[in-house]
Amino acid sequence: MHNLGHPPRRVTLLHLDGSQSLLPQSGNEVRLGDKRVGHITRAAWHYELGPIALALIKRTTPVDQPLSVATEGLSVGASQEVIVPVDAGGTRDVPRLGRLR
Repeated sequence: MHNLGHPPRRVTLLHLDGSQSLLPQSGNEVRLGDKRVGHITRAAWHYELGPIALALIKRTTPVDQPLSVATEGLSVGASQEVIVPVDAGGTRDVPRLGRLR
């Protein structure tokens, strides 16, 4: 019942640490500490921001915590930029229709 009206996952933009010049592949794990919280859907080099990625992560993943991406046997640091808020979905009041007689 906890997820009723809320999607169990959300899309987020990850700003990746570019010091190792690695770009993760689709499907690479996104981790919060030792816990797997999602996976990469797409990654690219941005002309101003450097390496970025879109990831599908658990809705309950804290926004302010640093994440890491496992790629090529290494761990790349990542920070989130919220695209879909944690509380998205299920917040709109739906008017109830009267009973038809």
